[in-house]
Amino acid sequence: MLIKYVFQNFRSFKGKSELSMKAGRQRTLDENLIRENGLRILPSAVIYGANASGKSNIIMSLALMREIVLLGSVGTSHPYLNNFELYPFVHSIEQSPMLFEIEFINQGVHFLYSFEVMTKSFEKGNRRIVSEMLWINHNNKMMQIFERDLQRITINKDKRILSLIQYNENLLKEFENKINKNLDPTQLFLTHAFKTIVSNEIADKIIDFFKNKLLVISDFSLKKMSFTYTEEIPDKDFLAWNETIDVFVKSADFGPQRILFKSQKSDDQHSGDIQLVSIYKVGKHNVIIPAELMESRGTLKLLDFAIPFEGLFMEGGVFVLDEFDAAIHPELVKGIIALFNDQSINKKGAQLIFTTHNPIYLSNKIFRRDQIIFVEKDKDTFESTIYSLADFGSADVRNDQNYLINYFKGKYSSLPYIDFSKLFTKKAKEDV
Repeated sequence: MLIKYVFQNFRSFKGKSELSMKAGRQRTLDENLIRENGLRILPSAVIYGANASGKSNIIMSLALMREIVLLGSVGTSHPYLNNFELYPFVHSIEQSPMLFEIEFINQGVHFLYSFEVMTKSFEKGNRRIVSEMLWINHNNKMMQIFERDLQRITINKDKRILSLIQYNENLLKEFENKINKNLDPTQLFLTHAFKTIVSNEIADKIIDFFKNKLLVISDFSLKKMSFTYTEEIPDKDFLAWNETIDVFVKSADFGPQRILFKSQKSDDQHSGDIQLVSIYKVGKHNVIIPAELMESRGTLKLLDFAIPFEGLFMEGGVFVLDEFDAAIHPELVKGIIALFNDQSINKKGAQLIFTTHNPIYLSNKIFRRDQIIFVEKDKDTFESTIYSLADFGSADVRNDQNYLINYFKGKYSSLPYIDFSKLFTKKAKEDV
């Protein structure tokens, strides 16, 4: 469960910026909130902003943090890391580190984890971790487990921490000295030495959050799925029915066709490709056609999310998407938002965060004020900022006001306006 995410010096965001899922004092739609460890947490949030305002950069930075944690290094070759030197805020002469900080609850434990990475814009091969910290909520008090700077790691030797990680103080000092002699500036301490020597249990809870509970999609593209057979290998290809997908198809009224998975074994007989197919009844016969040839992109996108949604509501987790509602009817999106906001269904504390341009969700019947987030870029400094509708205060934004109309009036953020007539007028071109 995400509590807050803080980042700095990433693309259009120069200063510290925070995406908070902590509920404010507002009591409207209070029944929608997730309650855990004495906290009131938002189950969903929608992010608005003009094109190039920085909405996607929030999602991209969180995706980057996730990949760094799972890789355990900033020096590894990876699609996200190949362009690492292009990520710092480019409109600045000052060199400052990129900050990634996340506060979350996983498996009942409340963590705060952060690290900073220094690199030079447009200059590859000079990445280094200049800080790293881990905090844990122990007996309702946040306690630091370790901190790191560029030169060394320092592990907290408070008796409560030693009891938590089950370590002898002298042995811990000995380990600390050894690790600092061989400190790799490109590797995370958490996923390497801390996990293998200090506390595998704590590290695994944190890594599990990033690997299994935090799903970030910054660039949606349909992919052909593959899998390895774990039971008896079928003698021939087969069709696999999925109840969740079937319910999605019927509930969304996509049509009379059935949508299933069709397998095809590979040459090694131990693995195979699995493809989404549509089955249409023509007379007395069933015709099987690849779904991407028959179904709309919106249908395919929704079905691609169906199984992850099932996992979210069964196990809990955070689903973060850039332009989630693109190619999907807003009424379907409203239905999905309602699932996250309904705590009789969302019993595991799943969360949904997405960006959009569609103002239809600007309704006090769907979202609280603190669930509606705006991103705006300054025209002079080119810096993006994040704020929520709740930041305007109750006097400026009353619950009985029409958020959508006020949005179009420019009360919450500046709306984009570009005069494209200059493209076609000779005089206007000369003036430019």
